[in-house]
Amino acid sequence: MQENLSQKPIYDSAKLTNSFFEEIKGLKENSYILRRMIYTNFKTRYKRSYLGVVWSMLNPLLNMIVFVIIFSNLFRFDVPHYPLYILSGNMIFTFFSQSTSEAMMQIIANAGMLRRVYLPKTVYILAGIGINGINLILTFIPFILIALIDRLALSWTVILIIPVLFLLSLFVVGISLIVATITPFLNDFSQIWSVIITLWMYLTPLFYPVNIIPEHLIGIYQLNPMYIYVTLFRDPLLYAKIPELSLWLGGLIYGVIIFAFGWWLFTKNSNEFAYRA
Repeated sequence: MQENLSQKPIYDSAKLTNSFFEEIKGLKENSYILRRMIYTNFKTRYKRSYLGVVWSMLNPLLNMIVFVIIFSNLFRFDVPHYPLYILSGNMIFTFFSQSTSEAMMQIIANAGMLRRVYLPKTVYILAGIGINGINLILTFIPFILIALIDRLALSWTVILIIPVLFLLSLFVVGISLIVATITPFLNDFSQIWSVIITLWMYLTPLFYPVNIIPEHLIGIYQLNPMYIYVTLFRDPLLYAKIPELSLWLGGLIYGVIIFAFGWWLFTKNSNEFAYRA
């Protein structure tokens, strides 16, 4: 009996040679658990809601109506397909803001699980992002309805939103991992992040056209990664236009670098979460 126990492999985080790649390996081995967590959490989120999943489609639609009423009358922006302009921008930014905000609380909310069960800790973050990814897909339903009403002529360029969403997802995962790493060490970071998100929203052309930005500031303004992803999403979807190469390169650079840095930072500090959360 003693001999069998001595031969049993023991998990020891200190013996991990490379946490960056070990996390990827662990995530691959637990892919079923990740899918199950997304499914379970999605059901739980809407379990006690009268509208259920419909709310994930209705919410961006109501926001669009409010923005159209306020800004079309107050500022009178001359933007083609203005309701869809707002809705498409909100679709992208809501996915970003909700995913990152939820990621901050995943480690804290699952502190007990972290101490009892070994799972790759990225599972908790990716599960939250996965739920918001489903919500993003569902918002295409009201978008199509509004597009029909607004007589938007869709082009073959609409298929370009697939690589755009992939690049956006890289960026969102990277930022989510960064904020999720900071939160256990700085409990007040959730309040700070809400202010950052609000500021970021106003610095992104969600409800106003880019041409209102002063010419001497436009270069700095266009460095905003969410400006890049929103424009990459809108151009082929609303205007049957292939986005400029500089936008693609910007989206690729931001996505890859932020993802790699976020993954490295998260996995480097993940063994401390159980003691900090």
